Amino acid sequence: MLDRIKQSQAAIQVAWLTGKILNHRIPGFVSRTATGEPRTALLSTPDSTPGTEQGSVSEFDTQQFRSSIHPTPNCPILTSDDVTDFGAVDFVADPFLFPGEDKWYLFFEIFNDDRDPDAVIGLATSPDGYEWNYEGVVLQTEKHLSFPYLFEWDGERYMLPETGGEGDTMVELYKASDFPIAWNRCAIPVSGTHDTDDAVIFRWNGRWWLVVGDATISGVHLYYSELIERDGWHSHPDNPVVTNRSIAYRPAGRPVVTQDRIVIFYQDCANRYGEHVRAYEITRLDPTGFADNELDGSPVLEGEKTRIGWNSGRMHHIDPWYFDGQWLCAVDGNIQNSKLFTNNHWSIGIYTSDQL
Repeated sequence: MLDRIKQSQAAIQVAWLTGKILNHRIPGFVSRTATGEPRTALLSTPDSTPGTEQGSVSEFDTQQFRSSIHPTPNCPILTSDDVTDFGAVDFVADPFLFPGEDKWYLFFEIFNDDRDPDAVIGLATSPDGYEWNYEGVVLQTEKHLSFPYLFEWDGERYMLPETGGEGDTMVELYKASDFPIAWNRCAIPVSGTHDTDDAVIFRWNGRWWLVVGDATISGVHLYYSELIERDGWHSHPDNPVVTNRSIAYRPAGRPVVTQDRIVIFYQDCANRYGEHVRAYEITRLDPTGFADNELDGSPVLEGEKTRIGWNSGRMHHIDPWYFDGQWLCAVDGNIQNSKLFTNNHWSIGIYTSDQL
């Protein structure tokens, strides 16, 4: 029996390494050694309006967005190989960008099934969007951590990570005490009422709104507050505001919030976890009502469906930023035939658009 277990573990390791070589290392080597015109800086640091992270975006056309964004040639920009301080990492996922004065910051989930807790939040930085340097783990607690949603308000930087993984019932808000490397919990907006998956927070009509996914009902819970650093936010009277919608219930990245519109992204988990990213518009949002509907052009992000490649299979996350007439998005992707290669091959890429 012990020999069988050892053989099984060895087979799993071989399958995982084979998947990594075929889908990450070989394409990455080809990308790095490809010749062509000299590259120009992919990213500049945009002026962002606190609370409305997409900078100068005034409208959002779903179909145009979907057709215009494409992966940069150097993808994937981060894989498990880049992480040096959390053991033999299985995968990296859930990327969120944040602009600095002379660099971009990228926060993301680092997952290692052999660690307890099994997931922490890591940081990478880049001066130009091509070269990304892994900086290290910046948030680790006694719980699983993922989906490190970053935003700024009133001069403070906040993180709303998913905490605890499956079966957890809390939404916890962190604030930077020494950005980007030190974070302290400053509020618990939701606790003990239902299962909590990934969540997003944004400001609308003078209130803070919190959208929380719940896999047990394939649905969404909604909360609001006048103050951001407050425990026990108001529960919407219609909670759960969405049920039995497996194609769109778990937030899939940063919403696009303009002066008159809210577009929110959800994972499509109808056939399997995180297969596509779907775009919905919230058409009613107030303390007595909620409504949303899927937009034309959705899903806005999905795998390339090629035989190999870092995003040949599923894609379940997008963090869109708009500046200088251009979209810049942090995304993640998994490989085709992921079960054959043990599933654990999520990696991170950058999508951008041409000038619009």
